[in-house]
Amino acid sequence: MRKRQLDLTGHRIWEDKNIKPECKRIYSYLYSIGYDKIDFFVNIGDIQPIIQIKNVGFRNNLKLLEDNDYLIFYEYANGMYDISIC
Repeated sequence: MRKRQLDLTGHRIWEDKNIKPECKRIYSYLYSIGYDKIDFFVNIGDIQPIIQIKNVGFRNNLKLLEDNDYLIFYEYANGMYDISIC
């Protein structure tokens, strides 16, 4: 059985003009966490050491990604998200 590799080099998000660079960084981080999973859970505290962002900004970026069909998210508690990569 051949093991799949994580590769985002040819992903459509890099050419998408609707997505800001900060949002692309967030997506690539979330993609690496959720690789080969149906859905996963993320706490804003896990993201903040890597990307300096507040919960409102993170939620706005997730909403932008959801509107452009990159992921689906649900905030089940303040700063805690259930995310599914499309």
